[in-house]
Amino acid sequence: MAESLLLLAAVVASFYFILMRPVLQQQKKRRGDMSRLVIGDEVITSGGFFATVRDIQTREQGPVEITLEVAPGVLLRGTPEAIGSITQPADAMSSRPGKAS
Repeated sequence: MAESLLLLAAVVASFYFILMRPVLQQQKKRRGDMSRLVIGDEVITSGGFFATVRDIQTREQGPVEITLEVAPGVLLRGTPEAIGSITQPADAMSSRPGKAS
């Protein structure tokens, strides 16, 4: 009986470390990245579009709304969940050589 409980505990621990822990760490990293999102960041959307964050609106009720510019004058509205990754933070863009400020 004790051996089967030990085996069950080992299987549960393996399941946690192999499957659950990496997913939880990835979610934590994504939440941190999205909380640091600022106007001017270059991002890739979950649909694969490159865009620049132009506005972030936080409401008391309802979702946070972001405005992305995908081309000059072409704006998209969405939620932070639409962002796949941040490719270039705004502060790094301002220090890029060759970029007129």
